[in-house]
Amino acid sequence: MRPHVEIIQQSDLCWHPAEMHGGTGRVMQRNLSYDEEDGSASTKLYFETAWDRPGGYHEADTEWFVLEGRIKMGETIFGPGMYWRAPAGLKVPAISVDEKSEILLFREYGDWGFSVSETDKSDFIPEGGNTASEEPGKLTMVDSSKMEWMDNIYEGDTQRFLQLKILYHDPSPESENEKGFITMLGWAPPGWSDDRLIHHPVFEEAFTLTGHMDYNFGRFVPGAYFFRPARVKHGHFVAGEEMGTSWIFRLDGSLINWVTLNAEVVIKGDPVNYDPKTQGPVIAGIPVRSRSTSPWDLDGQ
Repeated sequence: MRPHVEIIQQSDLCWHPAEMHGGTGRVMQRNLSYDEEDGSASTKLYFETAWDRPGGYHEADTEWFVLEGRIKMGETIFGPGMYWRAPAGLKVPAISVDEKSEILLFREYGDWGFSVSETDKSDFIPEGGNTASEEPGKLTMVDSSKMEWMDNIYEGDTQRFLQLKILYHDPSPESENEKGFITMLGWAPPGWSDDRLIHHPVFEEAFTLTGHMDYNFGRFVPGAYFFRPARVKHGHFVAGEEMGTSWIFRLDGSLINWVTLNAEVVIKGDPVNYDPKTQGPVIAGIPVRSRSTSPWDLDGQ
């Protein structure tokens, strides 16, 4: 299980040699979040040199979102804003990446394993894979720059003016024990706000692409990231007035908003060796996050 990460700035994280088996070239990786039990991870990759890899298949369900640069997969050219996803065991074409390209790479239900293959292994269906139906998974390729923003399909008018682009959506689960993964872009227009305290029955993660937004855990700025397990409460949100805020989001099920109104946090106790009138404010219950995302707010505002 991945730990709760809220909120970190990717530039504060260490670079490591990338987990990119089977390729030729030099790639570095920042781990945004990592499941040490099964190898699932969300990572930022930087290609220090040109990089090439022949066709083959991943051991994990794998997604790439291009931030900068140029990537060629088979005969398809990917630039900034383009996305592809391959389920585990499905052969992907040969791929080449230009020097200084940057991507977000996500994987689920497996580690970095990759096998070069001349044959299609698409009949291999991984146990616990993303695809919620029994249909074989397919290679998904999307250019988000050619997609229109759509209204938020999850809450309609209650999420005023929040816009989405769905990059990938699993088939609908056939039972409550199965989850259909969703990858999407989200955009909050200038001044957008939501003053509710919200939590979800699914995990939610996001990497900030543009703009900024303030909320109870800090400030989203480009490069800021969170991984929020199910049932972690968060809010209220206020988007920047200049350009709003945009992210790439991932969830392991439909984004159902459970709302808490009139929320109150009370910490009581008897002071032992200090005077609470002069000791100053105490930070309590704030998840670990990058100090560089914004100053600490000791008053809880």
